[in-house]
Amino acid sequence: MATTAGATIDVALFRLRRIWARPLRTRKLGDSARPVQLSNVMVVRAVRELGAEIPEVTVGAVAEHLDVDPSTASRLVNDAVCAGFVERRESPTDARRAWLAPSDMGLRVLSAVTRHRRAHLDTLLADWPVSDREQFARLLTRFAEAQAARPVDLGRLDEVIAEAMAEGE
Repeated sequence: MATTAGATIDVALFRLRRIWARPLRTRKLGDSARPVQLSNVMVVRAVRELGAEIPEVTVGAVAEHLDVDPSTASRLVNDAVCAGFVERRESPTDARRAWLAPSDMGLRVLSAVTRHRRAHLDTLLADWPVSDREQFARLLTRFAEAQAARPVDLGRLDEVIAEAMAEGE
């Protein structure tokens, strides 16, 4: 069976996800603080970006921004709040609602992680010709935009998994 471009990209993306999804700060022996998770940084980034667009950032808005279920967003936001990266504030217009804002520490961590990640990418691409780097950036951006425009059909994925599991019965 010939390897398709899609198969090669799938393997590369899987490898990259494992690198980027690791805890951002490992737990040291005797350190009771939990490591900073990529999801914490994603929530801080989402809350910051949404805050520039809408007056009150809610868990629902974070769910839409991150393209996750509201229950998942609620867990992720709660985790970021408990870690001290996001603050939950009472809505000035509706006391029953809470809105979210990045904490100063959350913004510092987001900035530090972004700088570190970009420096790492610059190191990886350092020996690439400038034209290759620019083309890679354009193509990767185009790929990300295509994924956003045509997200994976999770319902169909559930069916494929169920079929695979049933084959062994």
